[in-house]
Amino acid sequence: MSAATTYEQIYNVHEDETLSHRVALVIGVLVPRGLYLAGFSITKELLTIHFMGYSTSKPVWELDFFEQLFASEPLLSVREKVKGIFVSSAKNLIVPDELYDETAAANWLRQLHYVEQQEVVATHALENDKATYLQAVPTNINELIKINFKKAVVLPLCDYHFAAPQVQSLHMQCCLSNEQVTATLHNYSQLLWHRVFDYSTAEDIAYALKLMCKENYIDPAKLNVTCNCLSGAEYDIINELTQYFPHLKAGNGLTIHTRWEPAISLANQLLGCVL
Repeated sequence: MSAATTYEQIYNVHEDETLSHRVALVIGVLVPRGLYLAGFSITKELLTIHFMGYSTSKPVWELDFFEQLFASEPLLSVREKVKGIFVSSAKNLIVPDELYDETAAANWLRQLHYVEQQEVVATHALENDKATYLQAVPTNINELIKINFKKAVVLPLCDYHFAAPQVQSLHMQCCLSNEQVTATLHNYSQLLWHRVFDYSTAEDIAYALKLMCKENYIDPAKLNVTCNCLSGAEYDIINELTQYFPHLKAGNGLTIHTRWEPAISLANQLLGCVL
C-alpha cells in the first residue's frame, strides 16, 4: 500500500528517547481502515498512542495494510506485550442469555446483516447485561490476529461500554474512529440501545442519536453523553457534537480540554477490560 494513501498520528505523554523501551503492556484496536495502539508502562501508566489509517479509496479491511503494520510497528515488535486486541464491526447483535442458543443466534445475526462467506461470527459474554454479543469479522483479519497475538484477549471494541455496571441515568457512551461510531445507551443498569454505524460529519452522529431518542420517547436533553475516540483527528467532530450535547464529556466522565484526551480516556478504559 502506498504511503500516499496512509496516514499516522502519534501521541507521547512526554518526549523521551527511552519511552519505547519503557512500554511493557500494549493494547490494540482494529477498525475499518485503521489501527489504534496504546503502550503502557509496567505500572499501567499510559506512555504513547499510535493511530495508523488509510483512505477510503482503498477497500475496507485491507489485509495488506494490517499485515504490514503487524510486521513493522515498533509497539508490536514483542508480541507477548500485547494483552488485548479489540475489533469493531457494524454487523452485530446482542442476545439476552435466556434466549441465547449458539446456532440460532448466529442465524439471527445473518438475518439482520449480510454476513459474507469470508466472515466469521465471534461471540462474547456481557456478564453485567446478562447477554451475549455477536459480531461478524472478516475471516482473514480474525486469522491474522490469532497468528500474531496468541496470548492476547480478543474482544469487541464496545466491551468497555459493558464492562462495569452503569450507575447513571440515560448514559450514552460513544467511541469515534476515523469513519465509524460505536454507541451504547444504558439507563442505570438497563441496556436500551446499541449500534455501530458510519458517519461523515458531527451532524450524522447527532441525527442518529436524536432519532433514537424520538423513537424511544426520550428527551435528548436528558442524555448524559460521553465520547472517546481513536486519535486526535476526531477531536473536531467531538467539539462540534457539543453544539447538540453541550455537557458532553470524555469516556472517563471528565471535561475535554485537549485534542488527545478522548483517545487517552479510551486507552485507560480498554486496559481495564483486559487486566
